Amino acid sequence: MILKIITVSIFIMGFVYILSPGPSSVDDFPPMPDSLKSNEPGDTYQLPNIAAYFSDFDREGITSFYKNAYQKFHFFGFFPPITLNHPPEYARQKIRNEQVSTFLEEYVYPLRGSIFVNGYEPFVENEMKKKNHNFVGDHIHINGRYFISKTTLRFYPADFFGRVVVYLGIWLIFLAILEVGKRTFRET
Repeated sequence: MILKIITVSIFIMGFVYILSPGPSSVDDFPPMPDSLKSNEPGDTYQLPNIAAYFSDFDREGITSFYKNAYQKFHFFGFFPPITLNHPPEYARQKIRNEQVSTFLEEYVYPLRGSIFVNGYEPFVENEMKKKNHNFVGDHIHINGRYFISKTTLRFYPADFFGRVVVYLGIWLIFLAILEVGKRTFRET
């Protein structure tokens, strides 16, 4: 009896997690403070759910800003999203074909979607390639301003009906395995 109550409670909590609202597009995410939104080709309307910003934040500032922003969208935000650190080369697959990158992180809430945060820092790139440093080569010059980084976001939302179907499928498989386990133990 207690096992059934616990199982039903977990099912209901999971269902609330699946049904709870969250971001629906990259436009729901705030821009970085004191940043300039990019209007370069590929950073605007050409691809769905993509946005880019020039700023004076480094990798730590960029990633913590967007991880916290993604976490605040969910009422269960006391749980941080899962963080996946990808090689920068994957940015061409996950963001867009011609993406330059010095880091790529993904924040995921299982069955809810994920956001990729790609960063490009010319200073870091020059360090990796062992190039000489100078002010112009270590910064990005846009509209008369110099920035130390460019952040590109790509949001992959999970379809509402898809996540409900997958969640119910997980539970059906779980219950089927439990039933098979019960039969197996009765026979032995």
